[in-house]
Amino acid sequence: MNPFNPLHPLTVFSMNMRKFLSCLSPLLAGSAIFFIILFCGSLSWATDLSSVSMFGIRMGFWSALDAKNNQSPPPLEILTKVTAPYGEFFISNGLKKGFAFEFSAGSYYRGETRYNDSLGYYWKRVTIYPISAVTKYYPLSSPSNNKWQPYLDAGISFVSGVENLRLGEYAGPLTLVGDYTDTYMTMGWFFGVGMDFVLSRLFVLGLDFKYRWVNFGKQVGGLKDYSGPEATVGLSYILKGM
Repeated sequence: MNPFNPLHPLTVFSMNMRKFLSCLSPLLAGSAIFFIILFCGSLSWATDLSSVSMFGIRMGFWSALDAKNNQSPPPLEILTKVTAPYGEFFISNGLKKGFAFEFSAGSYYRGETRYNDSLGYYWKRVTIYPISAVTKYYPLSSPSNNKWQPYLDAGISFVSGVENLRLGEYAGPLTLVGDYTDTYMTMGWFFGVGMDFVLSRLFVLGLDFKYRWVNFGKQVGGLKDYSGPEATVGLSYILKGM
């Protein structure tokens, strides 16, 4: 029997093992991260995060809830995402007494939005860039100096939305290939909660949840309203204490 036959027992076993390992890999990675956090936590000590300066990165997802109800006048049809990746760089400065100020610059990459009409279709690559000023409040900061430090935050954002026309194909010989870019500006604001965990003297692990309100005057990638929840995990490096 040919061992490379798709129905050969060795081939079936190999395929099943690959599937098993592919399912097991995320679990092993998650377990490793969990034990690293526990180990670092056992070695870490409490720090008042409202008295230090930090910079770091957050990665996660942002959902534009209005995309669920996106309706276009016929014959136009717009196919767009609800949830897409979001990442940001940030720097914060402790103001003491539980308060800190943060500045962040993010990127909400929504990928390609497809527009269909009676003549054919075209694509637009859409990215939203919020630049934000944030005030954070740590209710369990000094004098208790807990390793686990929940916080509340609120801020305003200057938001730019960038559309880049990628490719269109229409009836007949016409094929539209372009690199046309449109940029739109608006202001937004948000409220959020989060939890920071002091890993060591230099590193802080964070979990952050926000609800953003962002509304453009014109459609950007088939949407005006990009309001919705955002969830991220982050890692910060402590620059100095105050």
